[in-house]
Amino acid sequence: MNRRALLGALTAGALARWASPAFAAPRPLLVLAAASLTEALSQAGAAFTATGQPPLTFSFDASSRLARQIESGAPADAFFSADQTWMDHLATRGLLAEGTRQDLVGNRLVAVVGVSSPLALARPADLASPGLRRLALAGDSVPAGRYARAAFERLGLTAALGEKIVNGDHVRSVLRWVAAGEVDAGVVYATDAVVEPKVRVAFVFPPESHPPIVYPMAALRGAPPAAGEFLRFCRGTVGLPIFLRAGFTALG
Repeated sequence: MNRRALLGALTAGALARWASPAFAAPRPLLVLAAASLTEALSQAGAAFTATGQPPLTFSFDASSRLARQIESGAPADAFFSADQTWMDHLATRGLLAEGTRQDLVGNRLVAVVGVSSPLALARPADLASPGLRRLALAGDSVPAGRYARAAFERLGLTAALGEKIVNGDHVRSVLRWVAAGEVDAGVVYATDAVVEPKVRVAFVFPPESHPPIVYPMAALRGAPPAAGEFLRFCRGTVGLPIFLRAGFTALG
């Protein structure tokens, strides 16, 4: 074989080798996460990818809707829930990768009004005042909605607020409605209020009025090892401070 033919054969072999699946670029990881994690988790994902790890694609929505998508076979790699209930739902169906579930951060429940609202709300009982006609909550299967309803029940406000409540698809729907003046007030997480300049926090719900707000995360069955690496990154020395700076709370 002459020199030109030899070089051609070597080049063709190298191109075929690099085009093979073994040398293909890693596919993006698909992460399904609670809507309230949108900004912080996106930032953590960018920091993770900057270390040379695979890129990530995020889908943010209500934890309830995402869990049902996973249950129906959505090809996701990791799930970040805003409560334990929906993570438990997937665990009991064998859909989590063994040994990957862990708690990430906590949050606080707050009532918000428009930044120029004349309403003087200083405590949960004030939500029953006649001047407040429409109160937005996430739906009753959504973690933020569950926490709010638990607080109303414990504080004896369920009956007084029943006719005022309008339900949003998820916590960010509630936030948008308050910001746009479509409702008088809404119940969201403290971290949601931080990202919307058109609302202000009226008060923080007493932590004892509702179950602890905890965000568990887990890789899903069949996910590549990089999914577990991302979870560890989020709890590590670079990832965790991103969530704390966004207003999430550290777990004991």
